[in-house]
Amino acid sequence: MTRTFAVSLTIPDNEAFTAFETLGRLGVPVARVVRSDIWSFDVDERAAGELAATIGSIETISNPNKHRLVERSADRPEAGEVWIAPRDETPATQVAGRSIPGVRAIRRRTAWRLLDDAGHDVAPDVLSRAVETFLCNPAFQVAISR
Repeated sequence: MTRTFAVSLTIPDNEAFTAFETLGRLGVPVARVVRSDIWSFDVDERAAGELAATIGSIETISNPNKHRLVERSADRPEAGEVWIAPRDETPATQVAGRSIPGVRAIRRRTAWRLLDDAGHDVAPDVLSRAVETFLCNPAFQVAISR
């Protein structure tokens, strides 16, 4: 079974701000950029119930002083969102040198959501342009979308 979590900052996100500024200079019309880390865990069913609490206690994944941890309903991007992953992704089995009981594989990706002036997701062609021009380097990354 796969359980997927999004970890986003509750403090200002300099990486998202830099992406916003860069996309603006490239002529990609966005009003706001939202970034989060996506953590997917292939986990035994018997360990699935404790996973959220375990992840919440690993500060290299989620520090409660600056992060929000939310379980995702699916192991794929939502509409209006793109995930960037390493091209040659080999799932890890540990986080910060720590094994998590019942977890067979761990994948980390970066989620990007671009919003317009009204706070809605940008049009799919705008998101595609952002991915092609800045958010994803095809030499070593892949973009995953719905």
